[in-house]
Parts: sequence; structure tokens; C-alpha cells
Amino acid sequence: IIGFANNKGISLTSDLDSSQKADMRAYMSLVNNVMGNAELYFSWIDEVTLNEVTSPRFSSVYPWPLNSLLTWQKKRQIVKKLSALGWANKSLEEVLSEVETCCRALSERLDAAPYFFGSRPTELDALVFGHMFAILTTPLPTNQLKEIVKQFPNLVRLSENIERDYFEKLNGSDSDNGNFVKLP
Repeated sequence: IIGFANNKGISLTSDLDSSQKADMRAYMSLVNNVMGNAELYFSWIDEVTLNEVTSPRFSSVYPWPLNSLLTWQKKRQIVKKLSALGWANKSLEEVLSEVETCCRALSERLDAAPYFFGSRPTELDALVFGHMFAILTTPLPTNQLKEIVKQFPNLVRLSENIERDYFEKLNGSDSDNGNFVKLP
């Protein structure tokens, strides 16, 4: 989302001062390090999700036996990355605790504001939206991540508002942008 906005010449941080930009980058690092790794953990380390969701989705575009080989190779790559970051050997409870702590920090920063840094979305809002939307809308064998996120209504509301305001789907539209438009 952030790269897309940047490619369109849209700056999501032009209204922020240097202190706010530093805060935003710190929170973005937290989100990338916790939410990103937690999602990788659930997708590639948790055996139930791997077998019921990740593997079928990842391998479906490749013919047999390439599908099995590439899935195994991707899992190995992700496990190696998570091992280097200290996430591969975490227990499920530790991962869920990290996610809850991250969501709590984000929720406290957002408080009752519409966006993290004022009345307009920033890169942090886009990043949080991407993770929260994926967690809230992706059907998984376990709803543990979703249940944690739902404990923070302001994060759910942020995700719903961004979806509504910037990705509202037009019924019956034949536009070439995936039927999504930015509303005024």
C-alpha cells in the first residue's frame, strides 16, 4: 500500500514534523517486526494452518511435483528467516503474547483519534491497515490472531474506516482498478 502511494507521487507524511516521523518509523518497525513475523509464524510454522491453508494456496498455481518442491523450499526459507530473528522456536503462546503487546501499544497510540497522527492517514495507518485487514478477513483454522485484534476496537475501527473510505468496492463497476475507488 505504501509503495503504491509513493509510486503515485502521494506523500502520506508531508504533514508530519521530524519528531512525528521518528515516532511513526518506530511504530512501523514494531508492526513489521511483530505482526509480520507473527503472520509468517502462523502461515509457515503452525502445522494446522500450513497444511490446511498455506500449502494449498501457495502450491495451487504450480503443477505436481513442482508444487510440493516449491512449497517445501518456501517453508525452509521462511523458517530460516524466522530462526535468524528468534521467532521459529517461540511457542504459540509467546507469539500470541507478542501480538497482544503490539496491538496494545498501537491501540494506546491511536486512542480515539481517526488516524495515528491526526486527521489524515500516514504510512503507519496504511501498514497497520494491511496487517489488521488480513488478520480480520482471512479465514484460518484458528481465530487466535483475530480474537486478539478484536480486543482493540479502535484498531478494528481504523481498519474498517480505511477500507470504507479508500477501498470501497463499486457494485457492477467495470473499472480497470480492481473495482476499488477512493471516495471523496
